Amino acid sequence: MLLSAALPSQLVRYQSTPTTTPTTPTTTPTTVAPPPPPLPTTTTTTTSPPPVEEVSARAAVAPTVAPATQAPAAPTNGEQGQATWYAAAPAGMCASPTLPFGTVLRVTNAATGASTTCTVDDREQAGFPRVVDMSPSGFAQLADPSQGVVDVTISW
Repeated sequence: MLLSAALPSQLVRYQSTPTTTPTTPTTTPTTVAPPPPPLPTTTTTTTSPPPVEEVSARAAVAPTVAPATQAPAAPTNGEQGQATWYAAAPAGMCASPTLPFGTVLRVTNAATGASTTCTVDDREQAGFPRVVDMSPSGFAQLADPSQGVVDVTISW
């Protein structure tokens, strides 16, 4: 038995070998999708980018934030004088005659090199050569509180 099938392209025909069981060929209607439309032809034109405006150096520099793993930057301001202590100061706090409240100071004993930090939260009234009045616990990290006054360098 000779079977032929028309493929959508109508270019290929094939023969099948005869079988022992007669079968009735079933024709299934098939639909062929139309070919896709051709792609539109485009022409590419190149244009130069708009001129770049100059930006001031201040605006061009983005602020940087130091990662938490880096050591804090070295203090840029400093002063030498005397440190005292007063009982009313809370631990970790100090008084300064001139520095703004919230300024973190590093106080270093000039004789021993011992240092500690404190935060300005009060005004010290004695004036120069006194540069900081510290809490008793902060002063004890620099010297024996019985000394009462020590020569220090403060930095912030």
